[in-house]
Amino acid sequence: MIPFDKALLKIVCGTIIALLFLIYYRQNKNQSAITSTSEKMKPNFYSLNDGNQNDRIISIQISQKWLDSIKSNFDWNEFDEYDNRLWEYMYKLFDESIEKSGIADEKELWNTLNREQKIFWAFLAFNGDTDNGGVFQFIFNRPEFIISVAETFEELGMTTLTKDYHNVLDELSGKSSKIGDLKTVFNDDSKNWSKRWKAFSEGYKELISAQKIELYYYEKAFKKKLYQKITERIERNMDKFATIVE
Repeated sequence: MIPFDKALLKIVCGTIIALLFLIYYRQNKNQSAITSTSEKMKPNFYSLNDGNQNDRIISIQISQKWLDSIKSNFDWNEFDEYDNRLWEYMYKLFDESIEKSGIADEKELWNTLNREQKIFWAFLAFNGDTDNGGVFQFIFNRPEFIISVAETFEELGMTTLTKDYHNVLDELSGKSSKIGDLKTVFNDDSKNWSKRWKAFSEGYKELISAQKIELYYYEKAFKKKLYQKITERIERNMDKFATIVE
């Protein structure tokens, strides 16, 4: 297993904090309140080590019958990447639990979840954007998850993915200024959609290392391996997600 590089974490956090503050400054350069509000604009980078670790504060009840049916109806030997055990757990153990929590603030919610729930959420954040538009889209849309995703891949024992993702973060630390410029254009409502979309698209050229992950991330065999890793972890720690009743 590849150890998480704490020095890299500091570099990435520092450069992205600078990037996001630069965006904020440019968007508010005519406002006199920049100094007083800058502290509020610092991004929160989520880590699996944040907040609650072991307590099941947010959860639902599930029946043993339902759990058994999921395991019997979704056999890994008949894997369907769009219809499988992992998505059933997402709908029930994540979506339903979060909806019932009533916590609107994302950072508060993150700190309230236990470690196993955080791992599931970090994966869902990465997978949702990456499956839709690549690793760059994930970093562009959900920068607060970049560290927790690295920690998640490591905990899941996804050695190759962990290494390749670390390379993306390493490259990102040297491209923050350029990506910041592109994000500023994309977020500028005064520009037409064509110019904003072009700025977003240009960002893919800045993270060349992300292409290595994308060469295998969409393959069915890889998805099966990754989804199975996450699902088996959930099943080993079901008590961290729900109360099981007969």
